[in-house]
Amino acid sequence: MRKILIICVDGLGLEYLEMAPTPNIDRIAKEGSFVIGQGVIPSVTNVNNVSIITGAPPRIHGITSNYWVDRTTGEGCYMESPDFLCRSTVLQRAKSVGMSTALLTSKKKLQGLLDAGADYSLSAEEPDEGTIHKIGPKQDIYSSEINLWLFKALKLTLKERNPDVVYCSTTDWTMHKYAPHEDESFRHIQGIDSLLGQILDENPDREVYLTADHGMSAKSRGIDVRRLLRSEGIEAQVIPIIKDRYEAHHQNLGGAVYVYLGKPELIQETLDVLQGFSGIEAVYPREEAAEKFELMADRIGDLFVLGDKDVVFGNFEAIEVPVKVRTHGSRHESVVPIITYGSKMKGDYQRNLDLVARLEI
Repeated sequence: MRKILIICVDGLGLEYLEMAPTPNIDRIAKEGSFVIGQGVIPSVTNVNNVSIITGAPPRIHGITSNYWVDRTTGEGCYMESPDFLCRSTVLQRAKSVGMSTALLTSKKKLQGLLDAGADYSLSAEEPDEGTIHKIGPKQDIYSSEINLWLFKALKLTLKERNPDVVYCSTTDWTMHKYAPHEDESFRHIQGIDSLLGQILDENPDREVYLTADHGMSAKSRGIDVRRLLRSEGIEAQVIPIIKDRYEAHHQNLGGAVYVYLGKPELIQETLDVLQGFSGIEAVYPREEAAEKFELMADRIGDLFVLGDKDVVFGNFEAIEVPVKVRTHGSRHESVVPIITYGSKMKGDYQRNLDLVARLEI
């Protein structure tokens, strides 16, 4: 029976691997394969984790944002329920052919979204007392330690349960708070690398597939799209695609938004206003966005707006304000590493979702 480990290191842009010494990640990249690939746009956690674990784009699996607005009612909710998924996960498919499975996440929200088909499921944010007793006290979700605790739990799970297929996903708090050259970034990445090395030594026959959901960029300009449109006499509902419960990570500031208008006759006028504003890189009508980025059309806004590399969208006191935040969401955070080790699969991996798409389970 194959033994498979899929790891998503949240926010792991290439610069983090370039700056920090990572002998174990370097080893598996050299002995296996390393590709500079692409994540899914919008470059946010839920969209990309589901793309990776299903091996499919959003037009198939249905997760198009961290936060969803019902186009018929205008009411919104977090896209955290597995009821939103329209495609089976690799854990479900593995279980259907008799393989044992496990899911480990740092964020509780991802555990709830992804654990269908998991024989064993653990969130480092809210772990069980038995695991705490074996590993040590749980760590704050807004810390680097949460991911190191998660990798210790992963090591323990592989030793005690030895599941055939494991999906493990971290959180990106450290990347939001620290640039790649800062000491805390080094400590975080080196800690993950060290624990991964121990896992590899204890599980030499396990296939390892490592990637990221997105990268991270420093942002200096904030644009309030709702205020901008209102200044032109256009009322709209503007939803930050990055929006989730973990506001301390990013203050719900991200490089992409959906604009809901409710009136089709306003689309062209709104498009013209947004396309003419400095800092807005691209604006796509719903159907065009769905086709270009493989999104599910009835789960996105009337317009899909992407910012320049230094731009975030959010609610501000003016149309444009200076900001200082590290975040993601735009096309500029979509470049990710794709690493395979001990893989039985061959092929040219181009996207993070290709890892599961080509597992043939």
